[in-house]
Amino acid sequence: MTRSIKSCIRRTSIIFALLLWEPAIAQNPCEGRGACDALLINKGRPWDFKVSSLESPRILTTQAPDLKEKQVLESLTAVFNASTIKGVALLNGDKLIHLALKDNIPEDAMFYGLSVGKTVTAIAAGQAICKKLIHLDTKVVDVLPEFSNTDMGKASLQNLLTMSSGTWEGLRDANVATQDQFREIWSGRLSIRDLMLQAKVNTAEKELFGKLRQPGSVFAYRNSDPEMVALMIAKVTGMPFSNWVEQSVLKAIPIAGPAILRTDRHQNAFASGAVQLTLMDWARFAAWVRDAYDGQDCLGNFLKDAARPLVSARGPNGPFTQFNHYGYFTWVDHKMVPDSFYAHGVGGQIVAWNKKNKRTMVVFSNESPANELGAIYRDWSKLP
Repeated sequence: MTRSIKSCIRRTSIIFALLLWEPAIAQNPCEGRGACDALLINKGRPWDFKVSSLESPRILTTQAPDLKEKQVLESLTAVFNASTIKGVALLNGDKLIHLALKDNIPEDAMFYGLSVGKTVTAIAAGQAICKKLIHLDTKVVDVLPEFSNTDMGKASLQNLLTMSSGTWEGLRDANVATQDQFREIWSGRLSIRDLMLQAKVNTAEKELFGKLRQPGSVFAYRNSDPEMVALMIAKVTGMPFSNWVEQSVLKAIPIAGPAILRTDRHQNAFASGAVQLTLMDWARFAAWVRDAYDGQDCLGNFLKDAARPLVSARGPNGPFTQFNHYGYFTWVDHKMVPDSFYAHGVGGQIVAWNKKNKRTMVVFSNESPANELGAIYRDWSKLP
């Protein structure tokens, strides 16, 4: 073999290795806590599910703040300027009182919701329940017989939605895939379904004296439970979960689009944190959920359940320690704002709703100034 051919093979090998490594960096290019800019705002990966722009999106009417609202905005602006917050919106129903983007971020920037996507997953499951395609007491094994010999198979949809499947608690960052496994997923050699079928992921935790943890008994924040919900909903709807999210949530709002839903290379959604929208579309999502919460229909009843303190919760870190309880992939019983319910990402991605009125808050940040934002939303939600 000539030297030039050997050199060419060597270069090709290096390029191939970098291509395999790059998606792992794309999964979490940050170091330490929080969500760096490259993770918070990006354009997704080539294989992700793309939602096109939609006609006739939900209308949000811009309205100037009144005197009391201005006082809250002054506090928010001070935190906004002094922190890593990249985008924020305050709404009163469909009235957009304030929207701001930092550092010349364009209006069409795609904000990655991280674990805010878990709440989207819960709502998509609620829509499947309302279509009578599945029930809260449906067990994993009822829908996915390949899990018949696993502890995960014994968990019901309700157990999964409340993070109480009883299975392995996962890594410190709530992931159940290691970086090596993520590289396998991005290359296509491993799917999310394959990951869920691994014994370590679907086996029950052991309590004192080796007793296996039973579904519904203990809250443990992990990414495997929402991934299982997505696999169940995909099966009962007969379509990839991303398509169902597009149909049952994004088009129901409707957003303006475009949107990105993160998937593996086999069309399985990362239901633990898949959704990327513009800040304005996140505001539309916030307004739609709060409207639907007041409804007397099936979805309204589901959202009221989702926002109840269903299980005592211990957050894994940072901002999650503000809450005492958990609903359906939704943080509830905030220590400073007890009548609220939250979709929350670890890096400071927030959609906050108040049960007594329609004042909502949307925040996208690298790392959450939790106490300051809690006080701001407390004051915002107290306004009539």
